[in-house]
Amino acid sequence: MQQGVGEYMAGKIIGSLLILTACFCMGYRLSMRSVLRLEELESIKSAVIKLDSALEFDRLTFIQALRRSADVESEGFFRSVYTALKNNNSINTAWKYAFEENAPDSFMTDEDIRRLSLLSEGFSSADSSMREQCVRECIGYINSQAEIIKPKLERDIKLYRSVSLTIGLFIVLLLI
Repeated sequence: MQQGVGEYMAGKIIGSLLILTACFCMGYRLSMRSVLRLEELESIKSAVIKLDSALEFDRLTFIQALRRSADVESEGFFRSVYTALKNNNSINTAWKYAFEENAPDSFMTDEDIRRLSLLSEGFSSADSSMREQCVRECIGYINSQAEIIKPKLERDIKLYRSVSLTIGLFIVLLLI
């Protein structure tokens, strides 16, 4: 009889630890979402600046500038643009297709995707002032989002982690 009670308690303890671990991992995952969004926006900003510089100063074609300035080897947004351009699509089509294709895997919000997809108009335009204006607007938007995200980041991380751990402890107390 005593042996069955010991196994029962060991099962409860192991189950409790698994619940706490799962709740903590969910809180960690939620807290990292803002960090990953910020990193994604910053990488797009960096690539757009390099792309604009390659177009402006080196006088390269868009596909050459994209290959030089963006990481087209890794999977993601710029790889999709590059592939679509190699398949003889227009810049507008390639850019919008890349955002639509990569939106489910992205940490960006719908507003981020909508605003950044407007860059296609600037890059497809032959007018350099239009391109510069679109790039400035894109960079301004990314900078404004970074200013919004950064102050809330630490607070959100602590909040998600502590709330998830509290919920996990509550579940464990209900089960025991």
